[in-house]
Amino acid sequence: MGVVGTNILKKYLPKFPEPFILICLGIAMSFTKAFQNFELEPEFFMLLVIAPLMFVDGQRQSFAKIRSRFKLIVTLSVVLAVVTVVIVGSVTNLIEVAWTLPLAMALAAIVTPTDAVAVSSMTSSSQMPEGVNQALELESLFNDATGLVILDLALTVLGNQSLSVADGIGRFMFVAVGGIAVGLFLGWLIVLLRVRLSLNINIDHPEYSVIPVSLLTPFVVYLVAEHLGMSGILAVVATGIIHNWESNRLRLSATQVQISQRVIWDTISNILNSVVFLILGITLPTVARSIVKMVPGELLGLVGLAMIIYISMLLVRYFWALWEHEGSAVQLLGAKDVQQHYFYSKIFAISGIHGTMTLAMAFSLPQVINGQAFPFRDQVILVATMVILISMLVSAIVLPRLLPAKVENYSSDALEVVRGKMVDYAILQMHDQIPDHAVREALSQQLQSQKGWGTVDRDQLTQDYQNGMLEIKDFISDFIHSPDVLQKYSRLTILLFEKFVDRIQVEKLPKHHQFWWFKKIKQRLKHTRRKIRWDVQLQRDPKQRQKMMEMRQLRQQWQEVSSHEETRQLKLQMQQEVTDLTNEVIDASDQKLDQMLKERLQAKHGDNQYIDVMRQNLDRYFQKMQRNFKSDVQINSDLFIQAFQYEMTYVRQLVQNDIIPQALAAELYDEINQAQSLQIQQLNDTNVAESTPLTVIEASN
Repeated sequence: MGVVGTNILKKYLPKFPEPFILICLGIAMSFTKAFQNFELEPEFFMLLVIAPLMFVDGQRQSFAKIRSRFKLIVTLSVVLAVVTVVIVGSVTNLIEVAWTLPLAMALAAIVTPTDAVAVSSMTSSSQMPEGVNQALELESLFNDATGLVILDLALTVLGNQSLSVADGIGRFMFVAVGGIAVGLFLGWLIVLLRVRLSLNINIDHPEYSVIPVSLLTPFVVYLVAEHLGMSGILAVVATGIIHNWESNRLRLSATQVQISQRVIWDTISNILNSVVFLILGITLPTVARSIVKMVPGELLGLVGLAMIIYISMLLVRYFWALWEHEGSAVQLLGAKDVQQHYFYSKIFAISGIHGTMTLAMAFSLPQVINGQAFPFRDQVILVATMVILISMLVSAIVLPRLLPAKVENYSSDALEVVRGKMVDYAILQMHDQIPDHAVREALSQQLQSQKGWGTVDRDQLTQDYQNGMLEIKDFISDFIHSPDVLQKYSRLTILLFEKFVDRIQVEKLPKHHQFWWFKKIKQRLKHTRRKIRWDVQLQRDPKQRQKMMEMRQLRQQWQEVSSHEETRQLKLQMQQEVTDLTNEVIDASDQKLDQMLKERLQAKHGDNQYIDVMRQNLDRYFQKMQRNFKSDVQINSDLFIQAFQYEMTYVRQLVQNDIIPQALAAELYDEINQAQSLQIQQLNDTNVAESTPLTVIEASN
């Protein structure tokens, strides 16, 4: 619910960073019964949240990138993290004299991990330099594990266990390198299994086997590595990197499996990234309760310590970025002694945001160590929380001022307009090729659903619809009074159809529309003038008077026929005439609506939904007139494929003529491909084969 609520609120708070919305909702959720006295369980948090996220991060890294930037990755994730721990731990030990050095190092290890996802959320409206962004991603890839290993070493020393420098380095290498080795080995085995399942032609639905294996992978790898005393986080990242190789090997084979996996993992990743900040918000009241127990002097001292720790880490990151100017670092942070290098170093330093991983490590501190209460546990958790909040606030305030605003290649409004024109173009092309009205309308309704209705201007839609209905009513009235129709059908049939036209409702236009009354009066005057002209002709022309008398007699006969079951021939004849005339009116109306749509497309109008609404309403009236209601319309899948090809052609023409940018075209291409896959899948699910002929199943009422 918190994730859903955030997606709704961020529409109304575009300048408010999404992590802060999630944190605020998390704080609000903490007051509900379900989350009162909530305390983060680090083991479950690492397994259920961090492990899948790190697995996805690993999947996004390629072997080529890891190999070419291996030295930089080690420097960022290990060397920089270790240096930060040593400096921050030493500073903390100097300030808090009551704290032992291992405790200070434990706090430093807790606040060292960074959160690249939080940076992306904070800078969603700013243009982050690509090189800096890559450096932040590479840093966060392994520094979580580095912090965890150092924290474990510090807790070992706090437990009065002897640990020399050599033993510490050896333990670090065992946990870190061992975790990577376990991840690579298990990842290799799992990838072989998944590739074999994906490419095995004897399995009808390989995705039913491959996707469950994929979902279980990070949890199994993490638990195995932790059981062996190695880093589960590093193992999961290594497994993710191995899985990146899988997609390169599969290439364009097993596309259904690959697409399904990507969609599922992207969804899980987005949800878990939001859950991380929700948990942070839910946990804050627990930290606040420990603050209440502290005396003001102690609280101010801890707040000051948190600020000093943050400034120390900021300086370490800044000077490291200035110093690192060789190899891959030049590509990411710029060459030394160049103004851009100083700017990128500043951005890199400020972007060192700390997130829920830091809070989880803080809450992982044991309540009791070596038979005694863990010293200063509440104070360590408070300082870690303050460092998180300070880093997020500084980044949210400073980065948008340093970075240029993100310039979108296209706006959502532009996308909506082009999408509407694209769909309308495809509909017009298909209308010229499909003779069956029912199939034509059913296909049009399916294609129209691509437009969506989320941002439609309802007032404008209503106004356009009402104006269009007035125009189409005039058109139908003129058509049924045309010489060809008058010669072909009896006056009674025309009279019945006049009543039908009068029943077509045009709801009252909004009051602000100044021409509505004029159009309504004009329509009534036109109808009255036509009736007067008819009556005058009756008075002047004996033949017309005779015809009128015959019509009255025919009307009486109609009433008599309607009341006597034994004589229905005349009634059936009249019904056939009404049906034939209705079919002619349908064809003429379709051509008129198509012409209206063409004219609007030529005038570069993209908001043409009202024409689709007119089609739907007129179709309902025509069905009532014919007393013939279509219960189902089956459409050949080839028609959908052809329609989507027309959409592709339209977008391609716009790109070739430099009317829309490539980014907008890519978005539309993606939508068309997804719509095509979904439509074909739905047809398959309803057992409609691709060779199904064009048929209309009718249920007469």
